[in-house]
Amino acid sequence: MAEDIRPNEGIEIMADNASASRRRANYALAILFIVTMLNFLDRQVISIVAEPIKRDLGLSDTQLGLMTGLSFAIFYTTLAIPLAALADRWNRSRIIAIAIAIWSLMTVLCGLAGSFVQLFLARVGVGIGEAGSAPASHSLIADLFPPERRAGALGIMGAAVPVGAFIAYAGGGYITEMFSWRAAFLLAGLPGIIIALVIWFTVPDPRGKVSLAKAFQPAAGEMTLRAALLELSRKPAYWHLVAAGVLVQFISYGLASFYGGLFVRVHGMNYGELGWKLGVMVGITGGFGAWFGGKTGDLIGKRDPALPLLASGLVLALAAPGMIAAIYAENANVAIALLGIPTFAATFYFGPSFAAVQTLASDRTRAMAVAIYLMIAGLIGLGIGPVFVGGLSDYFAGGNRALEASALQQALMVLALFNLWAGFHYWRVWVWMKRQRA
Repeated sequence: MAEDIRPNEGIEIMADNASASRRRANYALAILFIVTMLNFLDRQVISIVAEPIKRDLGLSDTQLGLMTGLSFAIFYTTLAIPLAALADRWNRSRIIAIAIAIWSLMTVLCGLAGSFVQLFLARVGVGIGEAGSAPASHSLIADLFPPERRAGALGIMGAAVPVGAFIAYAGGGYITEMFSWRAAFLLAGLPGIIIALVIWFTVPDPRGKVSLAKAFQPAAGEMTLRAALLELSRKPAYWHLVAAGVLVQFISYGLASFYGGLFVRVHGMNYGELGWKLGVMVGITGGFGAWFGGKTGDLIGKRDPALPLLASGLVLALAAPGMIAAIYAENANVAIALLGIPTFAATFYFGPSFAAVQTLASDRTRAMAVAIYLMIAGLIGLGIGPVFVGGLSDYFAGGNRALEASALQQALMVLALFNLWAGFHYWRVWVWMKRQRA
């Protein structure tokens, strides 16, 4: 009789273990959702307060681009590689906790800055902190979720991006209108300290405890940056994904950095109204784009792993005319609604793209592949995109304050065309992956 019961008991134990493992994975995903949300809140709050900073500190559009883009991207991109290498060896939860504590403190310091140089340096500090989060988070998700659920999990995490942007725009605009742009930075940075403690004490790493000293010891056969680049160089699809990521970030950060300039200069909106309307638009269209992109990746990717990437390219191609229509819309509310098209496109790609990166990378290069992707996409897209728009706007204005509004519209129209370029690279990924399967 006892022998007849044991197999059932074994099945129950296995089911309990699987259920517990799933709960741990879902809990970690929920915390990482909050981390990503705060990541983009602290990164993007500067977009809604850029115009009052410009007036308060007497800055040009080029300086705004440097402050919002390049200052953040300098160390955010260059530190991503060594921190990703550390994430492949040490406790990823610890890395994420330390990273969020650093960038949250530096966001607070942004609110205390009294000059362009001080604000630039504080933004550099935000970039240093945020460099450690994404590679470790993506690697952790890859270990916690099986391949058939990975794109969906990454899509959920990607949905935190527009949520963070919603809070940045709506909350930042309201606080700026009621108090000041300095208060917006202070309130954006403080919650991260609490989340850092939550991660440190409640989110275990599946690989167990590894001492920091041991993590820095070179391991036999360890994947170096050079070796990772050599492995990935044999996969053109990976580099087309990187190129697409560069262009998507170039567009999205270039546009977001001048949301305030566009609507304040062209439509005369106040920061409180602009903040909540932009926040609702970004939260709904961006959140739906990330969720829908992840679900689409899981659904059609089962039949053909390359199809979600082709879908991402088509969505980006359609975003170009929508973005141009938004830039030149005569009504502010219509303009904000039309901006939902490029916002949807800028988050739809998240799940399919990063799932493809994890598929193309080997087990030993998962974090490194993400870090290389983020380094290049961040340095060029995030770092140069806002500077490109700001410099082009200053060029078109020619120093004439009366032309600042139309000059910014012209610069953003040029930026919209980059959506077609990004779509081309996704098409090339689709072609390469189809050939590999043939």
